[in-house]
This record gives sequence, C-alpha cells and structure tokens, in this order.
Amino acid sequence: MITSMQYVALGIPDLKVGVDFYDAFGLGAVERADHVAMRCHGRAQDQIVLIETGRDRKLHHFSLGTDAVGLAAIDARLQAKGIERLDPPYAGAPGDIWFRDPEGTLVNVQVADPAPWQGLDAAPAINRPGLLDRIGDKGCPPFDMQPRPRRMGHFILFARDVIAQSAFYCDTLGFVVSDRIVDGYAAFMRLPGDSDHHVLAMLKSDAPGFHHASFEMANIDEAEVAAVRLYQKGYKHAWGPGRHGVGSNYFHYFRDPWNGMAEYFHDMDFIPASFQWEAKEWTKKDGMFLWSADGPPPPDFGRNYEIA
Repeated sequence: MITSMQYVALGIPDLKVGVDFYDAFGLGAVERADHVAMRCHGRAQDQIVLIETGRDRKLHHFSLGTDAVGLAAIDARLQAKGIERLDPPYAGAPGDIWFRDPEGTLVNVQVADPAPWQGLDAAPAINRPGLLDRIGDKGCPPFDMQPRPRRMGHFILFARDVIAQSAFYCDTLGFVVSDRIVDGYAAFMRLPGDSDHHVLAMLKSDAPGFHHASFEMANIDEAEVAAVRLYQKGYKHAWGPGRHGVGSNYFHYFRDPWNGMAEYFHDMDFIPASFQWEAKEWTKKDGMFLWSADGPPPPDFGRNYEIA
C-alpha cells in the first residue's frame, strides 16, 4: 500500500545549526513559514524537515506516500485497530492521514507519487581482473567534483519492541520484512512493490526515536569525497567507510550536531516485487558489517540520544 518514503521531520533546538549541517552534508534548503525542508540533488522532494522546537533534537514525525486506493485501505485498517485519526501538527503540514503508531510516533500518510529521478549520471566504467571496461580513459574523477546525495534511501527508528513494531507496519501499511538481526535487535523493511532492500528499519531501544537517515550517493568516490569535505568543515566521523551485511550497501556515518547520525550509502540490494526473497536472521556482527575501515561500530552506535 505504501509506495514511497516522503520525508522525516526532526524537532531541533537551533534551526541554523541543523540547516548548516545538512547543507554541508550536500542537501539544499527550502525555507517555509514554519519549517525548513532539506532536499537532495536527485529529487524534487522534501527529504528532511527541520522544525525549531527549542528542545533537544527529537523525531517529530515522518511522512509516507501512497495512492488513493492505498489511502482508503490504510484508513480502514487503522479504524479496525481503533487508532485515532489526528489533525496535522502545524499549518504547513501535509493533509490526508495523521496517527500515532503503537509506541507513540507521529506518522503521516499522504497521497503522493514517488518523486522522479533528476540529474542522473552515466555509471562509471570499472576495470576488473580480466574485464577491462575502461580503456584509454582516466578513472579518477575531477578533483573539483561536487558530490551530492541523490535521495534519502532509508531511515532507521528506535523501538521498544522491534518485533511488534515491524508487525504493525507490515500489517497496517503493507511493508515487508526483508531481514532481521537476532534477538529482536533490528528489523529491515521494504516497500510492497519493487524496492530497495530496506527503506525503513527498527532498532531496539528503551524508547522510540530517530537513529539516522541514509542518503544515496552515485558511487563510492562521491561518498568518500563528500566525507572528506565534511571532515574539513569540522563535522565528526562516526563509523566507516565499510559495507553492511544486511542490504549489502557501502556506508559512511557522520555525527549530526546532537550526537545522532547521518549516513552516506551506495549500492544497496534491490528486490523486485515478483522475487521470492527469503528473510534471514543475521547475527549482529555479520548483519552490521562485512568490513569497516575502523572495525566494529562505536560503542554508542545503538544509543538513543532522545532518552533524557
């Protein structure tokens, strides 16, 4: 039923600090009356919405897209579960359906088409042992390249009960579990149609909250050049570069100004709707990384900084 991920909204104490971070990360700002929307180079679509609340950074809400048929089906399922319909939280918020999930997170479902790609580049030719696809041409990209995220590919939320929360999102909104990490530590969900391996995931915590959003880069060069430039602007490295087991994507995490995280990613598994994908239970180590330049994740990787 859900056909697209629209945006994540964060309540933050200082709007300028948040805009400066996501601008340095490669997104562009669109100022509105009651919030600032951050957009990626490859999508004419809000991806991160920043709302100044004067308090510590917290997940405010997130928005999902569907069509008119999907909206009616979701509305019926919410009514059957006795979940109350709510009013939009501020004047500039989208319409359609607002509700709180079983752990209290505010969710919007709106009729919205998936935003089309824009500004795509041709895939770079790569030389491999015995397979020379780039002959007589330099492989190194320009030193003045301007790497920018093409879209927000997924985001990860904290949940008290990962199994129950993922079941709710599957039963009510149509998500499908692609893989899990053992002992209810994490669940990774995709859209019901053709989809990246995961667009939404739940991570075990003592309270709901926002862990990170992940932004797709065109290739590993773009991801790491962007990372170097974040270093140069004084932002803090968190983990990587490396490659996840779950989803197979390359990753590089950075700290946001409130000790949360944002991720560059590249080359994630893609699952067609017709493919019979078998969900796997991963160990925490194997699911989190095949390799990483700085070894295991930092000790606080799974910490929910929204808990006082």
